[in-house]
Amino acid sequence: MLKSLACSIALVFGALPAVAHAGRPQGEAPPTVVIIVRHAEKADTPADDPPLTAEGEKRAMRLADIAEAAGVNVVYATQVRRTRDTAQPAAGRLGLTVNVRNVTRATLDAHVAEMAKEIRASHGKTVLVVGHSNTAPRIAAALTGKTIPDLDDAREFDAVFVVVLHKAAAPKLIRAKY
Repeated sequence: MLKSLACSIALVFGALPAVAHAGRPQGEAPPTVVIIVRHAEKADTPADDPPLTAEGEKRAMRLADIAEAAGVNVVYATQVRRTRDTAQPAAGRLGLTVNVRNVTRATLDAHVAEMAKEIRASHGKTVLVVGHSNTAPRIAAALTGKTIPDLDDAREFDAVFVVVLHKAAAPKLIRAKY
């Protein structure tokens, strides 16, 4: 069942670039499509930088399916192991490097602003961002102007925000689960 769900989601995300481009006036720049997720399930250990659980590793592989279907061109993660380990299967499959950005609680607002700026400069690319329960929704909010609450830190590992940025139209936001 999970495999068929992942395939269905991959098909939907695979169609995103075509949907995002549909109805675009001739000569208008293609949109930037941004897939923003929280890292996959992490081990419940006292370690400061825990690894992914077996379930988290499976989710990272589903994310790789989605990223491949969507034609991701750029991958971002934070310096934390669980975000890098969530992003790496997608980046590896696509022959990309994970662009690591450092963030701490003290630099959270600056991180969100910088990520939004970098993403907006990605003109026409499909971008994957792997963040945290507080950074993922805030980056989506910064790109769309919508209020999006932080994710439940204990349970929401399956949230995905898809943002479509057009130069001449309001951003579009899709919130789903994977």
